[in-house]
Amino acid sequence: MQENLYSVHKRLSGHLNSISCLQFSPKGHLLASSGDDGQLIIWETSTGTIRNQITILSPIYAMVWDPRYKSRLFCGCENGKTLLIDRFEVTYRTHHEVLTGTVAPVYALDVDAVTGYLAIGIGSEVHIAREISVYAFVTFTILPEPTNLSDMLPDSRVRSRSVHFLKKGTRLIVSYLNHGIICWDLKSRDMLWHIVPPLSRRQIGYAALSHNARYLIVSNMNIGMNLYALGEKEPLQSFLQPTNTGINFPLGVSFLHRGRAVVCGSQTGSVKIWETLSGEHLQTLEHNGLYALFQQ
Repeated sequence: MQENLYSVHKRLSGHLNSISCLQFSPKGHLLASSGDDGQLIIWETSTGTIRNQITILSPIYAMVWDPRYKSRLFCGCENGKTLLIDRFEVTYRTHHEVLTGTVAPVYALDVDAVTGYLAIGIGSEVHIAREISVYAFVTFTILPEPTNLSDMLPDSRVRSRSVHFLKKGTRLIVSYLNHGIICWDLKSRDMLWHIVPPLSRRQIGYAALSHNARYLIVSNMNIGMNLYALGEKEPLQSFLQPTNTGINFPLGVSFLHRGRAVVCGSQTGSVKIWETLSGEHLQTLEHNGLYALFQQ
């Protein structure tokens, strides 16, 4: 894995406040960034230049590209709107909004590559929506809320942190802030399996699904990340990225190199990369407070 070390490719400047979301397009030629300033910026990854900048008028908490299209992106906003943006032109017209019937912050999004279904973690609910006509998405299923655990933390809010489709859109993995990780059958709405991390790692920041859909990497708001085989209750590997500010803060996670490595952010601005199964630390990326794009 040492041949895959990263170096700075471009330094990007454009946001006026904290960045909460970064998503590469399916082909990797574009990068979408958004955050608390309500700005959505689309960058050319090869040059680091801005292709489009759109004002959303609300902080953005979640983003996902539609893998079936070159330029279709969904944004989940603090004001409760889930917006479909195509060709990087956005309006607040009804036919560009997903109709959920719920007004609450949108915390998590995913699109299934086969069915085109859209999963939305909104407030305490998880909705499944489908496209009924061009640009018009509407909820057709709302999953049950998870029941409280026997050893709940004082914070018992029901909130999804990440959602991931499985099995051609027939199942959904929901990683909850306080209620563990649940795989739901979307037809029956039954719970298929439930992973409950120990109290010291209970509060989940974010989760990412491996390319082969066999592993889930989960960041917690205490000591770092855990790697799970799907459905297995005990982690295969743990990665330490302890907090040092006394403030619980969700840290972004992802897989690299088709699942052979994992990456996690930090409260201090550095980004660490580990080998997935061995847990070997491979590299620490420092960017000194600047927004940087790295390449191998």
